[in-house]
Amino acid sequence: MKQFTLSKAMNRAVLKPWSTLIPVLFLTGCSQIPVYEKPKTELPDQWQLTQSQQLKSVAADESVWWKQLCGDSTLDKLIAEALENNQNIALARVNLEKAVSVLRQSQSGQYPSLDANAGLARTQSSDQAYPLNQGTTFGDFSLGALLSYEIDLWGKVDASVKQSEATLKATQADEHTLKLSISAAVAKAYLNLMALNQSLKLAQNTVQSRKETLELRQTQLEYGSVTPLTVYQAESELAAVQISLHQLEEQRDLQLHALGVLVGRSPKVLVEMSGETMPTESLAFTHSLPIPKSLPSDLLNRRPDIYAAEQRLIAANANIGVAKAALFPSISLTGLLGFQSEALSHLFDDDAVTWNASAGITAPIFDYGRRKAMVRYSEADKKAMVINYQQTVRNAFREVLDALTQLEGSSKQLEAQKRQVTALMQTLDLAQSRFDAGYSSYLEVLDAQRNLFNAELAEVTMKLNHSSALVSLYKALGGSWVKPEQKS
Repeated sequence: MKQFTLSKAMNRAVLKPWSTLIPVLFLTGCSQIPVYEKPKTELPDQWQLTQSQQLKSVAADESVWWKQLCGDSTLDKLIAEALENNQNIALARVNLEKAVSVLRQSQSGQYPSLDANAGLARTQSSDQAYPLNQGTTFGDFSLGALLSYEIDLWGKVDASVKQSEATLKATQADEHTLKLSISAAVAKAYLNLMALNQSLKLAQNTVQSRKETLELRQTQLEYGSVTPLTVYQAESELAAVQISLHQLEEQRDLQLHALGVLVGRSPKVLVEMSGETMPTESLAFTHSLPIPKSLPSDLLNRRPDIYAAEQRLIAANANIGVAKAALFPSISLTGLLGFQSEALSHLFDDDAVTWNASAGITAPIFDYGRRKAMVRYSEADKKAMVINYQQTVRNAFREVLDALTQLEGSSKQLEAQKRQVTALMQTLDLAQSRFDAGYSSYLEVLDAQRNLFNAELAEVTMKLNHSSALVSLYKALGGSWVKPEQKS
């Protein structure tokens, strides 16, 4: 069996030119990336909170928080279902995969590329071509490896990697932002369903009460103690409450469908859900729930949208380095080592070795200002990202302040609404007593019934507003009651 080896002389001949290229492979470039400075933001020293809004230390288990909010574990299960099946989150995962691929592509530019090439040919030349009667048959067999590398003298590749890394981090933060938004949306949708179910029970009880009242008035009419007008008024009031009941049933079904889409259920399941109900607990007034104890400055680290905006700013800053590096010459190295022979049987002989080592330089001379325009564009893009970051921070603080305002306002309104319901109950009792005693018309009773029913519905709505304000505050503070350093 023939042994394919290279002679010592051939070894030296091949390795010498390659050894001259090796140190060049490790040359590091001069970065063109501007020094990054985080935009300065004037922040308050602390939140302006009322006594009922004091921030507290909380457990890391958010499911406990959701259970305290709703009274059961259904909401936590719905949120988990939404995070698993929601199509927007599925799209965010795909975008994350794309960002990872772009980063790996950028990182590959830091290393040489090695390609193998092989050729197999058999040629017959013509006797009629010059020189005449010199036609012959010959073969051409080759096998080799081509090594190529572009020296990153000006930090173009390094800037591209930094840009891709920042873009990946921003995309990850986008996914967290989306999850946070969907969690809050599911929570508010479920709270709305709870409120509708509670209002439905209230309307159903009221309808039953109005039916009993109508029957009583009809009996009284038979005995001549009331006029037909009183019966018609009672019947009209029953119809009005029944209209409200049917409207609430419609709203409940629509909310159930919306919740099904939000958690990612299939069209088949949505159709099967039609006409069904989802039993829930009644909305309870939770004066305040534990909220992460933090300073306003912590919001910059907690909110994923702020983090994403900063990472896009970092990416835009790195992109300036990419654009500036394109203004300078680029140097590429190429090395070829292989075997070439006229006969396949001699392809690996010592004297069949072939090699080539070369270096090339490409320098821009005139491009109608295209490269300089790219630099100006990247600098303008960075300015836009600075503005976007500052606006994101402002919006974040506005959302926190809005949620705190809504929380305090809904709490005060609910306390007043409770007093109104209590007063209207007493009003109805007195109006009924006055009517039974013959001191007033039935119209007073109808007005008291109508006002009490509307006030009870308004109380449910205000409980919903208060609970929704707690969810808004959860979202505005960045969600995830785990401290920032504990996040994965």
